[in-house]
Amino acid sequence: MPILDPIHFEGTISLRDHAVPISFDAGIDDEGGLTLSLDDIRPGRAGAPFHPQGEPLQPQATCSLEGRSADGWRFATEALYVTSWRRPPDDRVELGADASLAAFSRDAPPDHQDVRAWYVRKLETIHGIERQTRLGRLVFTGHAERPSQAPSAVIAIHAGAQEVPGWWDESERFLTHISRVLSFACGVYVLPIYELSVRHGVKTLRVVRRGPSPAPYMPPFDMLFMNQIFARAVDTFDDCPAAIEQLEPAIRWMTAAVAYEESRLINAMSALESILARSDLPDLFMDRDAFLDLRGRVRRFLRAEGAPSRMGGKADELNRRSFRDKVEDLIATRAIVTSDLPDGWLRAVTNARNVIVHTGVAPDLPAPDARLLDHIVWAREIVTRIVLDAIGFTGQYQSWLHRSDYLSFPGCRPMAEVAAQGTA
Repeated sequence: MPILDPIHFEGTISLRDHAVPISFDAGIDDEGGLTLSLDDIRPGRAGAPFHPQGEPLQPQATCSLEGRSADGWRFATEALYVTSWRRPPDDRVELGADASLAAFSRDAPPDHQDVRAWYVRKLETIHGIERQTRLGRLVFTGHAERPSQAPSAVIAIHAGAQEVPGWWDESERFLTHISRVLSFACGVYVLPIYELSVRHGVKTLRVVRRGPSPAPYMPPFDMLFMNQIFARAVDTFDDCPAAIEQLEPAIRWMTAAVAYEESRLINAMSALESILARSDLPDLFMDRDAFLDLRGRVRRFLRAEGAPSRMGGKADELNRRSFRDKVEDLIATRAIVTSDLPDGWLRAVTNARNVIVHTGVAPDLPAPDARLLDHIVWAREIVTRIVLDAIGFTGQYQSWLHRSDYLSFPGCRPMAEVAAQGTA
């Protein structure tokens, strides 16, 4: 069923300083997409300025469209673009149009508390979760079949009777923060398909045009056990919001849609690189000034040995710490458990990534290193553990290194083992 059945509006379409009255129908379909049908413009000359201009594939000028319905709905967009233009011989213009962003609004009961709710895809929880926060009551619920593109999950914050000053802006930052952590948890980057809000007695449905969302891939949390990571997402908004901000590029890499398996390894390694780039680990072995003397001696040695002149230009590389060196330091500094990873895992994933970058295909290696899936799992597992450590998570997560078994974090011991010891 449509999220919002088509509503008939009487309004105005405008482009720059040209505006004409128009009737149109607008609604929201079952996948959260805007449905829009414009009536003809009469006379035909009034619709002439809306003819698409410019070269093919070039951005078209955006129009504005606004209107009101007989039962009190209002519609507005400033991101309308014309998709088709036709002028039949009977002095009218037929327009096809779409919008990347639009808002439906109407008056709400004056005593309705403010609320901001994001409806998203691919995020699931088998049990609805509710938590009281300093900004009000936070609700997370939703479940749908994985192939669906319907925005069936909702993350909503309801202001309390005593609304926090600046609540409206703070609530948006709060939901952005929560959605980033839950993106990491569910294996898909969570973006609102549409937003439902009530603010100062006005109810608004704001819809954004999005492409299809990919299916989750190796999510570290299952919909059955979202409570612990959801609770940590809430707490980190006050405890360590900067940590989530720093991890956001890594989360995007880990949840990005890919076309082929090699890209999954590249993305996981890029996530790890982004974490390193935003850490306080030094990139150099020696201070630049201290290295100058050594670099000069190396270059003089190369010249004395008759080495090719261009080798001297590579001397600076001696002072740059390698990717593997920095990863090992990061793991040691944060005491990340790696004892259950196979020997040589970091060398193997680094070499595989380098081969893919330079050739575009996975390396042809003898067993047991032949499986690209192993490299993907190892890289994603270490990123997952680093992220969990960075946000201060303690609890259980789903480890694909252990074939989707649940481990306790930070010890990374199987939950079955922890439970058996607890019973004993």
